[in-house]
Amino acid sequence: MVSATFIFKPGEYDAEFFALDKAIEESNDRNPEFLGKDSWSNNERELHCVVYYFKSMKGVADLRNIQAHKTAKSQYSRWYKGYQVIISEISRSYGDGTIEHPTPAMDY
Repeated sequence: MVSATFIFKPGEYDAEFFALDKAIEESNDRNPEFLGKDSWSNNERELHCVVYYFKSMKGVADLRNIQAHKTAKSQYSRWYKGYQVIISEISRSYGDGTIEHPTPAMDY
């Protein structure tokens, strides 16, 4: 299992941003590799974060190959004041089972 963490400082959004964002989300939802996502905000630092979870690196590659994603990435400075992407391999996930999450408890 892998995650793609997208940390960004938002700028001004317009109709094209929302259309591209919707197209990316709809493509992810159809991707059998996609497991789900989390989103977070850090208001002190004016940062937002979306963590996408995939079964494998193929899912991350599928995300990169979505035409709407390619278009958005090529024009990111229209909507973001900066960004950072972190790709991680998930080797362990655990909890008390009360929070539904895309990464189920994995006992290794």
